[in-house]
Amino acid sequence: MMRPKFAEQRQEPRRGLPLVSAISGLVCVGVVFVLADSLSGTGLVAAFRAALSNCQIKGNIDLADGARTYYLPGQKRYPAIRIQPAGGERWFCSEEQARAAGWQPARD
Repeated sequence: MMRPKFAEQRQEPRRGLPLVSAISGLVCVGVVFVLADSLSGTGLVAAFRAALSNCQIKGNIDLADGARTYYLPGQKRYPAIRIQPAGGERWFCSEEQARAAGWQPARD
């Protein structure tokens, strides 16, 4: 007589990855992300770094005339400005830092 195998009996024991393998995998994913972000010019790493250091001033370069303008939080156009580090745009931690780098304040 054949007896049915219950689900508990059929399951194979779980094999966990050693912690070292999991960490190295995460590091590899992180490296690939940083490289892809740098090559694409998206600037997610720069934005994250700026957020961590509380640098919220956006240094924008006008595509039409190359003017370097910085925007402060609360200004009308601030939410629409997207920083593209690959194009030379950047984040500043203070207005003094932006002016010293040759950037002008936004007029709006």
